[in-house]
Amino acid sequence: MSARHRVLERFAAGPQAAAGGPTAASAPAASPPAGDSPLFLPDLTLWYRWHRERGSFPPGWEGASLAEVCRRRQLPIWLPVRPWRLEHRGLTVETTRGDEVRETRWHTSRGTLLARWTLGPDGDWWQTDYPATTSEELVGVREIVESIAYLPDPAAAEQTAREVGEDGVSALELPMRPLSELLHSYLGWSEGLLLLWEAPDEIAGLAAVLEEKLQALLGALLALPGDLFLSPDNLDAQFLSPDLFAAHLAPSYRAAASALGDRPLVVHAGGPLRPLLPHLAGCGVAAVEGVSGPPQSDADLAEAREAAGAAFTLWGGIPQDAVLATAQQEAFAAALNSSLEQARGPRMILGIADRVPPEALPERLEAIRKAAP
Repeated sequence: MSARHRVLERFAAGPQAAAGGPTAASAPAASPPAGDSPLFLPDLTLWYRWHRERGSFPPGWEGASLAEVCRRRQLPIWLPVRPWRLEHRGLTVETTRGDEVRETRWHTSRGTLLARWTLGPDGDWWQTDYPATTSEELVGVREIVESIAYLPDPAAAEQTAREVGEDGVSALELPMRPLSELLHSYLGWSEGLLLLWEAPDEIAGLAAVLEEKLQALLGALLALPGDLFLSPDNLDAQFLSPDLFAAHLAPSYRAAASALGDRPLVVHAGGPLRPLLPHLAGCGVAAVEGVSGPPQSDADLAEAREAAGAAFTLWGGIPQDAVLATAQQEAFAAALNSSLEQARGPRMILGIADRVPPEALPERLEAIRKAAP
């Protein structure tokens, strides 16, 4: 059986929930067959980008591509690709990129709006400044989102599918769900949630513009090669209550899952998740990436299974901290052994939540691989 088949077997879609039938969470969780071996699928995207940019690959982990590294280490490939480009039409946009700081300026009729990112200690870019922090600035944000054009890039999807072959899966990355996009990119979490209550009609209008563009792009991407679709929403229940999810995210997930048919929709989470799991399952989402107990999230695989139900794929188990040098070997071994036991059975994928950090110890990644071949 190929690595691709093994991975897709765990990502089986939930068409009944996508069609609006009984939610996955309403079904009792099945006991995993004792003989089912855990499948280890590390998300090496952040790790690979960090080391490639710095030329700092650990010995034995070098590679001209992420796929090459995975093949060298005998790991199944998880390779997302963004098969589209974003352009702004009718709006002047300036972007500057430095080693530590990046900035984007949009010149709107209400003045220049600024976004700024700084390089975080985890190797990812952290946004520190947002275009709109007051309701008056939402008019400028409206001009920004209306100027957005998503242009499909079939060649990117085709190249990625060829690169992966049967040694893993290629994931077609979508733009974030509209509310996630607004909070992550344009409003910020603190000010954005306040604006959601202060100016609900304006926020709803912005989300509707983005949703229309997102659904049009999704329709164009359906013809492209790719094993599944990834919604990189970085969900975090510290900010998103179940009621907020139901009102502002669930309809978008449901529409996407319905449009995809048999191809799974995977959602990325970046924090506590447990209260949202039954709602994700009920929208027809096939899987969530980023499941683990503290400190990364709030539910280990067993607890997440209880919350999500049986017809939903859980990916994770091992917190990022466990593979860092700051964690004692005993703590790593305990996290690994617990996750191995819980990851047995259908619709379970062992991973490092939410992604493999750049500073992960190679020997610990290898230990996981050997424990879950």
